[in-house]
Amino acid sequence: MSAIQAYFSTLKDYPREFWFLNVHVLLFFTSFNMLIPEMNDYITLLGGADKKWMILGLWTIAAAISRPISGKIADNISRKSVMFVGVTVSVIISFSYPWFATVAGFLFLRFLHGFSTGFQPTGATALIADIIPQGKRGEAMGIFGVTITLGFSLGMAIGNVVKKTFDMNGLFLTAGILGTISLLLILLVSEDKTVVQQNAKEKGYTTFWEKVIPKWDEIIGPEVVHPSIIMFVYANITGMYFLLIPDFSKHLGLENKGLFFVVNLFVVVVTRFAAGKLVDKVGAKRNIGVGLSVLMISCLITGSATTQTHFLLSSLIFGFGTAIISPAIMAWTADLANPVYKGRGMGTMFIMLELGFLSGNFFAQQFYLNDSENILRTFVFGAVLSAIALMYLILVARKSKTSYN
Repeated sequence: MSAIQAYFSTLKDYPREFWFLNVHVLLFFTSFNMLIPEMNDYITLLGGADKKWMILGLWTIAAAISRPISGKIADNISRKSVMFVGVTVSVIISFSYPWFATVAGFLFLRFLHGFSTGFQPTGATALIADIIPQGKRGEAMGIFGVTITLGFSLGMAIGNVVKKTFDMNGLFLTAGILGTISLLLILLVSEDKTVVQQNAKEKGYTTFWEKVIPKWDEIIGPEVVHPSIIMFVYANITGMYFLLIPDFSKHLGLENKGLFFVVNLFVVVVTRFAAGKLVDKVGAKRNIGVGLSVLMISCLITGSATTQTHFLLSSLIFGFGTAIISPAIMAWTADLANPVYKGRGMGTMFIMLELGFLSGNFFAQQFYLNDSENILRTFVFGAVLSAIALMYLILVARKSKTSYN
């Protein structure tokens, strides 16, 4: 049996709930990511070109606000209920975009839409951490990360096509339909509520509000501070990419503004499968260190692109770096999180993800200023952030030489 056959033969050990979750996540991430490549042009058409950073910025503020609440619900009521809330919000907002065709109305919906990603990923990640034992979490998070990436890239790829075929309102409608299908798929996932019920009982929570409104010590998980800080810096860089790539693609004459993220799909999928297993073998910090180094290089190569070929080749390097980092951070967080506050731990990491997106979008806009001449200096800033994160990781590793997880 070849190594590839041996690898895929081990996948049958995962329960069906794991695979249902992955299909659900694939559709959910496809639904809202298909909007992103067209958002810069859409807000410009509405008269808000100087507010491009708010497209993801307001989204991430809402997501960060909702993380503590979603984390507490996931810890004390149900992981699935958190997912239901998140996807339902996404569906409603997707269908509402055509009715709010002003800059203020559009940005208001972007803020509300952010609550979807403040809820759904927290519940889904905590549920996967429940289902998968610790020794397999790196591989499982790698597969989960591949699913997210597939949804992200598929959304980016078809967004432009759907918009050209059905116009902008048709794009919003399609996003809502895909979100509805993903919502129905949650019904196929069973959940063992023993852990969350025991959590609520041990804490003395008897009322609904006690189980929902977080106390200060339930908002931030100090045990996951290191992976959360790395996530913050990493999200700054990816947030910069999300803001700049649609405009950069247009500047270089690429009709499909999501093609950059589609091109790196193969390398991301292959790398995440391998990186997930590697986390279980050599540790999260080593994987993250390699990923940050690659990301630093990718920023410089992407920013200096002057041709479509150069630009699209740089997407492969960017995809390679992100594919290494993401499952490692998730697995590291899952391992460090207090079992009683698993939702809190994952929520803390995701809060830093959202704040990183917000920061990355804001500073990218300040460097970029809607002028293609400023693209290189913006990506140089991203490379500097990668270097800072790498130095921080080295310091953390030196303080915990006995463990790499």
